[in-house]
Amino acid sequence: MPDRPGKAFERRVARALGTRRIPATGERHGADFQNGRFSYQAKLGRRFPAYLREWLEGIAAAAARTGRMGLVIWKPKGGRDRDAAVVLRFGDWVALRGGDHE
Repeated sequence: MPDRPGKAFERRVARALGTRRIPATGERHGADFQNGRFSYQAKLGRRFPAYLREWLEGIAAAAARTGRMGLVIWKPKGGRDRDAAVVLRFGDWVALRGGDHE
């Protein structure tokens, strides 16, 4: 059976974080992979919202000029602050985690 792009993406991302993809055999409980304190789902989609991409590119470029890491904290209007999403580049996430591999 040919490898599906989404599964290959899950394996690459899991490997970059020092772990392995959990096979879809019932024990994953919604997680594509796990390590440390985190359970992950990796999604391969057609579109990333243009406004989020623009904001992330802008803050990432500005932060890089000062040796920092840029990220976007996004919350829908009327939502609770604690439910806001944090968006950052995957390469920055890997760098942020350092050598914290299981």
